[in-house]
Amino acid sequence: MKGTTIMKPCEEIHNVVKNHQHFLITTHVRSDGDGIGSEIALYHALVGMGKTVCIVNDSPTPQIYKFIVPPEGMYIHPQTPKDRPEVVFALDSPTLERLGKIQEIIPPDAVIINIDHHISNEYFGAINWVTEHMCATGEIILSLLKGMSIDITPDIATALYVSIVTDTGRFMHSNTTPAALKAAAFLIECGARHEEISRNVYNTNPFNLLQLHAQVLNTAKLHAGNRIATVWLTKEMLEKTQINAIDTQEFADIPVSIDGVTVGVLFRDMTKPNWVKVSFRSRNGFDVNEIAGEFGGGGHKYAAGCEIEGNIAGVQQLVVEALEEALLQKNSSS
Repeated sequence: MKGTTIMKPCEEIHNVVKNHQHFLITTHVRSDGDGIGSEIALYHALVGMGKTVCIVNDSPTPQIYKFIVPPEGMYIHPQTPKDRPEVVFALDSPTLERLGKIQEIIPPDAVIINIDHHISNEYFGAINWVTEHMCATGEIILSLLKGMSIDITPDIATALYVSIVTDTGRFMHSNTTPAALKAAAFLIECGARHEEISRNVYNTNPFNLLQLHAQVLNTAKLHAGNRIATVWLTKEMLEKTQINAIDTQEFADIPVSIDGVTVGVLFRDMTKPNWVKVSFRSRNGFDVNEIAGEFGGGGHKYAAGCEIEGNIAGVQQLVVEALEEALLQKNSSS
């Protein structure tokens, strides 16, 4: 399944699409707005070309993105489509393993097309379009569809706008480039329903989610001279508020929002016993992808994650110590 980077991935992908009929689209575990928006945009485009297409993900769709989900053609493992896919699009996933259980249902002879913008991508596809300078995988999908001369319908535009607006943090993160803003403007011109997106993604919070937010805020702590901030999210909190962990992705932005903090970390109990999901956010040039990589994870320079065996208290101590050392090294070298 391994491949190499090609010079013109858009042309290569277009040729594969023209020569095949059955497609599967997937994204990483605990899918987010970029992964889901990219999937759904590509789904609409391929269906519009008369292809047989399905989306199959390892994890449920977060509630805030369900308004763009097509009424058919989307499955959550172990549900799978009847048609055997000839081509698999793996979107916004730096490794094959990050697809979770979906990697088990990929036929050995399927053509894997890996489209991603993570710096930690392992180029696992037969075709790899990995472009770190683009703000979101959705921006790459937009370039692909333009290159294939596909009409950007309002449904496609809406899905891609979700991808870009969420991965840029409402155009507040450092990946908000001129190209990202031009892409967003183009999508609105194509009919992206940006008011509907704003309402569903950012302004429709269930009361129990707000209660959980308050509980997480109460766990906030500062470390390393207030340069590191941490928060916790335990199984007990989720059970008490009856919130699915998939709907807490935005909580990772809480600690880094504190004035003076360079690195913010969210520690969350996983469903897998005695494992903790660690989500890093940073600013001021601090690279959390390197820290996540030390623990077997990865992501972007300013947003990354990993999974560590242990309880939250023990994992927090381990991670904070690693961050303190990295901050000291950064200060000594600057």
